Order: sequence, then C-alpha cells, then structure tokens
Amino acid sequence: MTGALLADDDAVRGTAEAARIAEERGDDVALELAHLAQGLVLSRRPTVADRDVALEVLRRARDAQVRQRHLVYTTMADIRIAELTAEAGEVHGAIERARSIVDRLFENGEMFVRGAATAALVESLLRGGSDSDLLEAEAAIERLAAVPTDPGFVLNEIPLLRLRALLAHAHGDDVAYRDYRDRYRTMAESLAFEGHMKWAEAMP
Repeated sequence: MTGALLADDDAVRGTAEAARIAEERGDDVALELAHLAQGLVLSRRPTVADRDVALEVLRRARDAQVRQRHLVYTTMADIRIAELTAEAGEVHGAIERARSIVDRLFENGEMFVRGAATAALVESLLRGGSDSDLLEAEAAIERLAAVPTDPGFVLNEIPLLRLRALLAHAHGDDVAYRDYRDRYRTMAESLAFEGHMKWAEAMP
C-alpha cells in the first residue's frame, strides 16, 4: 500500500498461500485479511486481467472489513479501489471516493495510510486535468504537507515528493519537475522502498 514492497511473483504466491492456509483452517478473520493482502498485491500487477481480479477481491475484502469494523483495513481497500477505478477511466467517481477517504482520515487522525490516500486523490485529479482539478490537487498536497509529524516520517515525505513532481509535470514546469523527481528517486533508493523505486524509474 505504501510502496515499500514490490508486488512481485513471490508476493503473489505468498498471499495466495496465506489465503489457502486460512481457508483450510476455517479461520474467517485470517482469510478476510489474506484476501485483502491478495487484492492489494494483484492490484499492482502489470496485466489488466490481474487488476480486474484485484478489484473484485478488494470489493469483497472491503465488505468483510466493514462487517468486522476494521477501519484501517477498510480504508486500505477503499484507496486501491479508487485508484483502480480512476485507471479504468471512471475519474469523476474515483475523485469523489478518494476525496471522501482523505477527509475521513484527517477527521479521525489516522496517519498510516494518509499519504497513500492523498496520492490516490491527487493522481485521480491529475487524470481529470481541468484547472479546478489541478487547484484541488495542489491544495491536497499542501494539506498533507502541513500535517505535523515526527522527523523522518517517510510515509508522508516520500509521496509528497512524488506528488509535487507529478503536479509540476502537469503544469509544464520542467525545472521543478526534474528537481522533485530526482529527490524522489534519491529518497526511494535510500529507503530501499522497492515500489517507489519502480515508480520513480518510470517517471520520464
């Protein structure tokens, strides 16, 4: 979810095995969590087929977490559902969903996935691409940046660099874009966050 790990073949096998074991043992709670992990991993895979499966798995996992009242896990599913929805072209719906998630996280004080939720909102807005979308994207970035955190709280710092780079690119500001992109790459490598390293490499 935070970009620290890659959704590689080992992750696919590991989450599938976790789901199998939980099902064999009849542990419904463990199975629901394994399905959530499986959906998150598949949602980061390169094929459309994997992402389509992921969307269905995440929707079922989300419903299970709602019943269990596990707010953080529900939110993790919601974030990826919003991102997948935007990738599928349903940008307006994705923006509304992501906006609601971000507002809820700021209201309840949850910190762990706030950066990921803001990224989902900003990237959906950038897909929209209107002037008002870009203004809202900038406001969302600054809202996250203004959150007081302990030094080194990279779960906010690293997505902020990426989002600032993407926003600069959307504005056609090549100088700012290259600066944020390079700083983002450096931080991703220094933290050995494999997901972020991959995303940084893909930035032109």
